[in-house]
Amino acid sequence: MFRHHQEKKAYHEYQATLAAWQAQRDAYANLLTVAETYAGEPSTSILLKPGEAVFAAVTDVALVEDRRGAGEWKGRSQGFSMPVASIGGRSIRYRVGSSRGHFQQGTPTPTAIDVGTAYITNRRMIFQGARQTRECLFDKLVGFQHDDAIGQTIFSVSNRQKPTCIHYGSSLSDWFDFRLDLAIAHYRGTVDAMARDLRADLAALDSSVPVPPPPPTS
Repeated sequence: MFRHHQEKKAYHEYQATLAAWQAQRDAYANLLTVAETYAGEPSTSILLKPGEAVFAAVTDVALVEDRRGAGEWKGRSQGFSMPVASIGGRSIRYRVGSSRGHFQQGTPTPTAIDVGTAYITNRRMIFQGARQTRECLFDKLVGFQHDDAIGQTIFSVSNRQKPTCIHYGSSLSDWFDFRLDLAIAHYRGTVDAMARDLRADLAALDSSVPVPPPPPTS
């Protein structure tokens, strides 16, 4: 009885592992297909340059910048006063021990300053909001950093002192990362290398397909 129970448990665990493996393989196969066939799309929402195509357009994106909170004075004291002279019958007093302290600025906090649409093309990233417009040209791109846990990307470009941070949500992290990588690959002319890496990942997955256990005895 116990052995039969263990065999059934092992078989169900295999089925769950196989389903997870298959989902991962299907996802990689889809990425490979997109990398090999997708070359972006035209757009009527933004003015594209000759040869430019849109690889991603995400609405409800927040433009994020650090904003300082309220500051406060630190170390201020009133001290006390003492008479030092008398002029015309009026006492002249001198305050001692007082300190104006110093003003401590508030802690910088990431704050959404606008909401709009982010476009990724094979030339640039554009944020188009109600109050702000930002453009990060790939030929000025120093680097970019993803935070997949919260779903945001920070772009650093040589012609802007502050980096540009956009927040789109963790549910879009994988999709956004891939579309940005693909757009940059088209800009750099490295699409074939990107597809080759995806094929290698797919081959590694195929070699690690879960091995089924012996079927449970009746």
